[in-house]
Amino acid sequence: MTDQTIEMSIPSHPRFLQLIRAVMGKVSAILEIPRDQAGRITLAVDEACSNIIKYAYLNAPSGKLDFLIHLETNRLEITITDYGKACDINKMKPRDISDIKPGGLGTYIISQVMDTVEYQCGHNGRNRIRMVAALDTPKEEQSLSKP
Repeated sequence: MTDQTIEMSIPSHPRFLQLIRAVMGKVSAILEIPRDQAGRITLAVDEACSNIIKYAYLNAPSGKLDFLIHLETNRLEITITDYGKACDINKMKPRDISDIKPGGLGTYIISQVMDTVEYQCGHNGRNRIRMVAALDTPKEEQSLSKP
């Protein structure tokens, strides 16, 4: 597949998270990403969006999230931009997984699923998260490529 980019925006309301999950599912199908990896990537994107809605927009549904989904043969890059409250990079560290309590695992999940995660906080009135995943080869291709 040649490099291609999908651009879209959704309102900062949790009910629109199902739309981005559906888009990620379709992107995964187009790229033939194995189901388990596709599910993990979708979960990471969903966690990033949920954090943006909660912390940047303080649950206000009047904001928006802009997406750039860059498709390559062996790589998927997702950039999400918001225009809410500036994030604080010092508060975005994943908490210790052994600290058992509800919530607060979004950044941990994102860091475990994605190969690269970069944050820009409050730059020109916007926040940005860039996530990159190296794509697994579908099982059918793996079996065909073995001698």
